[in-house]
Amino acid sequence: MTNTGIWVAILVSSGLIFVARIVGYNVPGSILAKERLQRITGLIPIVLLSALVGSQTMVKSGEVVIDHRLAGLLAGAIALRLKGSFLIVLVIAGLTGALVYNFS
Repeated sequence: MTNTGIWVAILVSSGLIFVARIVGYNVPGSILAKERLQRITGLIPIVLLSALVGSQTMVKSGEVVIDHRLAGLLAGAIALRLKGSFLIVLVIAGLTGALVYNFS
């Protein structure tokens, strides 16, 4: 994609976001108070963060790879599932990733 194409994409997406925000202010409260909509909007940040973590963990130079980052993520997920504290989860994930990186 050329620089011009990138700038066009940025400007168009910025305009769409601006319009979405303006429309959002005009949505009646009765629609926003629906339980289903509140559950969906509560899950959107979780889904976006999960997609970011997945793409940053398993993609390198546009290709899907399985390497030390995935091992660290899995170790951290297991530690989190076992109710480890935040610091413990980070240390376990970091050590696992470093060990797999050094010994592979």
